[in-house]
Amino acid sequence: MSSLLIQNATVLPFTQQPDGSLDLTPIAADVLVEGDRIADVIPQSKTLAAQSICQSIDQIIDARNHLLIPGFVDAHTHTVVGVLEKCAYENLPLELWMLRLPPDQKLEPRMHYLCAAIAGMEAVKNGTTTLQDDLYALPYTTPEIFEATAQAYTDLGIRASLSLHAINQPLYKTIPYIENWLSPEIKHNCDQFVQNFSIPDWAALFRDLYSQWHGKQGLITTILAPSATQRVTPALMDCIAALSEDYNVPIHTHLLETRTQAVTGLEFYGESVIQVAKQHGLLTHRTTIAHGVWLTPHDIELVAEAGATISHNPVSNYRLCSGIASIQALLEAGVNLALGTDGIDSFNLFHVLRAAGLSQSVGGADYQRYPKAADVLKWATYGGARAAMLHDHIGAIAAGMKADFVLYNLHSPNFTPCHNLPIHLVYGEDGRSIRKVFIDGKLIVEQGQVLTVNEADLLAEFRERFARYLEIRPLFHQQGEGLRPAMQQVLQQTMNYPLSIHNFSRIGQP
Repeated sequence: MSSLLIQNATVLPFTQQPDGSLDLTPIAADVLVEGDRIADVIPQSKTLAAQSICQSIDQIIDARNHLLIPGFVDAHTHTVVGVLEKCAYENLPLELWMLRLPPDQKLEPRMHYLCAAIAGMEAVKNGTTTLQDDLYALPYTTPEIFEATAQAYTDLGIRASLSLHAINQPLYKTIPYIENWLSPEIKHNCDQFVQNFSIPDWAALFRDLYSQWHGKQGLITTILAPSATQRVTPALMDCIAALSEDYNVPIHTHLLETRTQAVTGLEFYGESVIQVAKQHGLLTHRTTIAHGVWLTPHDIELVAEAGATISHNPVSNYRLCSGIASIQALLEAGVNLALGTDGIDSFNLFHVLRAAGLSQSVGGADYQRYPKAADVLKWATYGGARAAMLHDHIGAIAAGMKADFVLYNLHSPNFTPCHNLPIHLVYGEDGRSIRKVFIDGKLIVEQGQVLTVNEADLLAEFRERFARYLEIRPLFHQQGEGLRPAMQQVLQQTMNYPLSIHNFSRIGQP
């Protein structure tokens, strides 16, 4: 078993305290790593103890003037969509943006590999060591997509939770009112996407992928991803709930991302989609809800009672015109919060940390209720780890935890002068101070370079294949444009629908 000693570091432990907060008190310490786990955190006051073990250490790193913290967890992202359509559009409502999603099942597996590799390289170079990658595909994630993506992460040496995404309802049955404006031909085409979906076959696929990949190289875990309650049938929801319980794996789903989705539950079910999720076993302590912007107070109570997680994705929420999530209400209810990039424009979680810390201040004048930097850092570490059901293994610098950590240069411009380290990390840092990233005790990034793969070769290969992607891109955009008039009618009608909550900012409005 290899051993590593990080000496003279400034350590923020991130260990959970009895009140639920994290210990972000800086300590001068040495960190001993044996194999893939932290064996000990030795305060500088016990330097003799550290010196006595140096002779048996394989590698010693002097981390003087460096900050050591756990790697971040991106609790919700989509790598293929995020890479292929990066910065392609101005701000656009989700319902219109979705009309331009690339046809994942029509892409060759190697493109899925390259997209995951590019996203993973950007993420890990900016301090993210674990990603929950929701492998969006219609109607489901194929084994080829899953395996190519998983291989990319294992080649990089990055920890990843990968979803078996599922949609078995045609588009016009997932969005209110839209059927009124669609031709029979378009509805027939929508039906074609899901007509061959078999719940038993899909469940068998999950079992196969779980047996082959769950725990692979200590890096890959599997999650179940019903796209949203309105996008899957009750029978599929029941199946997923049973699989999650039997295999003790997370459920990852999109709920109440937009105002239209808030109307969807009322129109389709006469109640919130959160209540529907609960009725079919999808709302548990194993569940992560991506976005959750339009949760009512009763929805928040149900989420808290279940012990579910909300992945807060503020950059995505604002780029896709979704509104401002009620973070303070979620905090006060005791809901576990995590942070996600959603694969929008960037896989650098620092952008999300900053947005998460800033955006709540537009919701009211009581500054004492705004999230603190310590809160945001908890969401980016413990919160995301719990979402992936990995909180007993990652997210803190303590004996027994996985050796996933990042070293920052405290003499960089972003930390000069240095006042309050948590505030620097949330508002002053952007990844440029990172010098080394370790995952499972292995050095993955050094001085901005990924050591496990040839980044230049992967980017060159992607550019070559992307040229072929651009040849098919106009076709699916054209298909999406055929739905645009109907979707705009839906947006107009749902925006006029009376709701009990208002989660758009009134800034700039009369």
